[in-house]
Amino acid sequence: MGTRSVVRAIDILMLISESADGLSLNEIVDATDIPKTTAYEILGMLQEKSMIQAVESRVRRYQIGVQAFVIGNRYLQNMDLIKRARPFVDEASKKLDMTVFLAMLDGNQIIYLYKREPEVVPFHTASVSNRGDVYCSSLGKAILSCLSESELNPLLDSLEYRRRTARTLMTRTALLEDLERTRVRGYGLDDREVLDFVMCVGAPVFDHRGRVIAGISAAGLYDESRNTEAEGRLLMNAAMSISRLMGYPGNDGIQAGG
Repeated sequence: MGTRSVVRAIDILMLISESADGLSLNEIVDATDIPKTTAYEILGMLQEKSMIQAVESRVRRYQIGVQAFVIGNRYLQNMDLIKRARPFVDEASKKLDMTVFLAMLDGNQIIYLYKREPEVVPFHTASVSNRGDVYCSSLGKAILSCLSESELNPLLDSLEYRRRTARTLMTRTALLEDLERTRVRGYGLDDREVLDFVMCVGAPVFDHRGRVIAGISAAGLYDESRNTEAEGRLLMNAAMSISRLMGYPGNDGIQAGG
């Protein structure tokens, strides 16, 4: 790739990164004056390297991809979301004596941005920058439950279900029913859907526009005596505190439902 193509690729990446909802090929061409064929080839290369991702809807739109996050991980440590969430994630981990994660949606998966572990870690958990399946994680369900129908349906269409345990949700219908329960409660549950011995509770985080931008979750060993409602309430309050710092204008007084 020549110098000119590299500059054009950087210009396209920067342009896409500044768009909350992604850009179509025509919008990129109009904004950059790059020939359409050249722009299409650059987009294909960037997508192949996971620097961007294509979201299929009425018009294909391009958004920043996971590899851009991985490359920028050091810088990401200073992002407002992580900086503002860190003390609440740490406090929740201390109160629950569990590993607590902060993650965001990446295509049809979640990507972990930050985590805090207790002094004694009873089992291995995902690392920062790892990705996870959105349909069987409490944090993923918490995020999905807050998406609009126009955002949720294309994402569900793209899912490929993998059975992790006997309890893994394997159909769109089962997942939608679970997401409705999540909306009512205000928090998501992974009831031994990824590992037979692990239960997780997750809550959504919102931005100044009232849109879900991330989630936090607590991972602990399954135990019939666990009070997941109390855990959900604690995580919802922590998530709301983070949301407030991100400018969320919604109501106070988060309460876990039945």
